[in-house]
Amino acid sequence: MLPVKDHARINKLCTCLVAIFFSIPALAESTAININGNIIASPCNVDTDTVNKTVDLGEGRVREMSVAGAGGEWAHFELLLTNCPAATVGATVTFSGTPDDDDATAFKNSADATGIALRLASRDRATTYQNDSTMTQTIDTATHSATFPLSARMFSPKGNPTSGQFAAAVNVSFTYQ
Repeated sequence: MLPVKDHARINKLCTCLVAIFFSIPALAESTAININGNIIASPCNVDTDTVNKTVDLGEGRVREMSVAGAGGEWAHFELLLTNCPAATVGATVTFSGTPDDDDATAFKNSADATGIALRLASRDRATTYQNDSTMTQTIDTATHSATFPLSARMFSPKGNPTSGQFAAAVNVSFTYQ
């Protein structure tokens, strides 16, 4: 047991520590922290046939494309999204690629044939798609999928193309509503 004198000293020390401890919050400054975020739905699945899709345009004939705007046969194809979340009501595809030097509404041929470009259009060919164009489709609520029906062909913007290989790349990206 401590002598009474030591008890008084300890009580005095404790009283000082408590006073200091309780005065610390008075020195603090209150601050608000704002935390933000977004809740987004899962994307649709891009069908395996759509990923790295190759569209065969067949063979075109130089003499059939000798006039400006003439082209080969249209090739029909589709881009398909599947397993879309129930809350997703629409999807938009954005087309991007290198525009043709002679016709900015077409995509450039990257192979050795000259004077030839890629024309990308809706299946009914009422709409032509070029770099940064978009196409929107409604998600089918029964199948939770969306189909983008398209057509493509080789064509000559100025006429008189040369023979050779044809290849054009068009990138697609999907956004969901």
